[in-house]
Amino acid sequence: MDASKRGYETGLIALLCAAVGIVNIDMFGINYLMPAIRPALQLTNVQVGALISSFWVTYAVSCYLTGQWMDRIGRRKRMLVLLLVLIGGGSVLAGFTRSFVALLAVRMLMGLLEGPLLPLVQSLVAIESAPERKGLNMGIVQTFGASLLGWLAAPIVLAWLAAHHGWRTGFFLVIGPALLCAAAGALFLREPPAADVPAQDHGPGGVRDLLGIRNIWLCGLLSALAMAYLAVGAAFLPLYAVQIRHMDATAMGLLMSVLGLSSLVLGIVIPALSDRFGRKPVAILANLVGMLCPAAMIGFDGGTPLLAALMFVGWASAGASTLYFATIPAESAPMRLISTAIGLNIGAATLLGGVVAPTAAGWLADRHGVGAALALVAGCAGAMALLTFALKETGTARHIGGPRLAAS
Repeated sequence: MDASKRGYETGLIALLCAAVGIVNIDMFGINYLMPAIRPALQLTNVQVGALISSFWVTYAVSCYLTGQWMDRIGRRKRMLVLLLVLIGGGSVLAGFTRSFVALLAVRMLMGLLEGPLLPLVQSLVAIESAPERKGLNMGIVQTFGASLLGWLAAPIVLAWLAAHHGWRTGFFLVIGPALLCAAAGALFLREPPAADVPAQDHGPGGVRDLLGIRNIWLCGLLSALAMAYLAVGAAFLPLYAVQIRHMDATAMGLLMSVLGLSSLVLGIVIPALSDRFGRKPVAILANLVGMLCPAAMIGFDGGTPLLAALMFVGWASAGASTLYFATIPAESAPMRLISTAIGLNIGAATLLGGVVAPTAAGWLADRHGVGAALALVAGCAGAMALLTFALKETGTARHIGGPRLAAS
């Protein structure tokens, strides 16, 4: 690869990292603002869960449908720029809501707008990356920007804004960076060639073929559990910190930012370890450790610094989630169906893990306390560890020229 192509690839990865990170601020920012939103709008725990679930319903539908549509029509650069403009503009609407119903409607709209971004970004990385760096680039784009901005910076900044200027100001944080990122994409990105994929590979037959592969449908279940772990944890860990541990908003934001740092570090370290030692053993161990984070929040009575350290290590299931969302499905599916496999996997996981789980967690919290929702998070990690035993190992037996249906 010549220097100009390598330079473009590096710039592309940096831009897409920024785009994913900016969108993750809006995706998860409502969780860090929820301790202030909840009393202001007089929300119940069920309504808190519904606000999270409603976003993921529309996100899942949009993610799956637009992922296949984008493979057919191409024009990825134009779509990325347009999405960033719409997401930036739409993000401010939540700051003007005055009721649960209005905020619910805005969150559903944002799910529709943000759902296409991940399949779009993944397809750009897959098309433009050198083969020897494709997996690394996809991991960096999915983990680095999201963790740095969405999980590390957002809790601190949004908690400070809510404490000093009111929770509504938090929803004005995304529009400026999103529009700047859109402008950079319009100036820097080039339109990649349309993928040469037969149309029939995207139809029902292709999906039926995928569901015949054990690792694909197992990863669907594991991804649903991983999504539940992330969504319920992100929603109810801040509430537990404020309501039960009686932290102020700033202290809560600092503690939650530890999860962002953990996702940033472990989201790279755990996949790298799985390259060396295999996907299954690393994922099993990570999920067993992943039970520690909610358990420490509930049961640890020591100081905040040690609690933060336990939560950093104990958020390991988040670091392993990329293996279920993309890596193992990509290594298990036929090459011609990798995009469809990842889109189907994320869409199904989002509906189950991002929709059903937060609502169930809210129901549990209303009846048994917020700690019950965190017990559900620990249970998801334990279930992932057990279910991973049923996977076929893919990390130590790479197929030259791409995966095959015979992998079932």
